[in-house]
Amino acid sequence: MNAIDPDQKVAELVERHPKTWKVFKSYGCPDMRDGFFSLMAHIMSIRNAARIHRIPLDELTDDLETVITESEPLTNNKSKNT
Repeated sequence: MNAIDPDQKVAELVERHPKTWKVFKSYGCPDMRDGFFSLMAHIMSIRNAARIHRIPLDELTDDLETVITESEPLTNNKSKNT
């Protein structure tokens, strides 16, 4: 799985996929949507967040990937004839 770039900034991921903040929260990370921690999320990579909070990186990225996959709407691949 692991299509997530561990060097991506946490804020970029959370902005693009809002439900991912719950994964960070489930590992004991502070809520990064407001205040000081929001600022930190803009400069901290997913890799560094995992290291600082002692979260196995592969486990974190797998869980983030799962949340992203589950929250994406299914697309209709059928082409429409006009």
